[in-house]
Amino acid sequence: MMTTKSIYQPALLGKTLAQIDAIMATMPESGRIDTLNWVERYPVAPQTTFTLAHTDEMLYVRYEVRGELPLTTKTQDLELVNEDACVEIFIADADNTHYWNFEFNPAGVCNASHRKERKVDVVRLNPEQLASIQRYGKQLCAAHWTLLVGIPLALIDLDLTHERARRANLYKCGDKTATKHYASWNAIDAPVPAFHLPEFFGEIQF
Repeated sequence: MMTTKSIYQPALLGKTLAQIDAIMATMPESGRIDTLNWVERYPVAPQTTFTLAHTDEMLYVRYEVRGELPLTTKTQDLELVNEDACVEIFIADADNTHYWNFEFNPAGVCNASHRKERKVDVVRLNPEQLASIQRYGKQLCAAHWTLLVGIPLALIDLDLTHERARRANLYKCGDKTATKHYASWNAIDAPVPAFHLPEFFGEIQF
């Protein structure tokens, strides 16, 4: 199981998303989403890195993707953004019985739920919860894009006064992109592409 750290950055408080993006662009990457778990069938994926930072109120994840056109066909939250160029983070609850799945296309359109398994105890986020998730995307050139997302700690019930780590995994996929692909940060041992497997989560330390 791999681990990584989210850096405490109180200076991000009160900044615009553009300013936060610029600051996080200068920070060391937290990890790479480069594990090709089904390499025989899906042998390539865009080069994708992520950077993590947090304040007392927000967890920020900045993705940087190279080598992929930012396909964006979904325009409304809760649509199947995994069919577009998609980046994802799944975060377990403190007791590891359920997890949150957050999925985004390059425009920041979000599909998110709280669940126990892929098809068990699935509760989709409501409009107020979705509106609380910050998103800021940029296309740097034809096949180079970034996405910054801010997830309220209160949304995922993360209390940094009592918790110092959460299990999680991050993913890159594109079901209907020019080159269909599936990659993860932590390795997944499954016969076919599957991300809803919390037993293969790594750990984010705070």
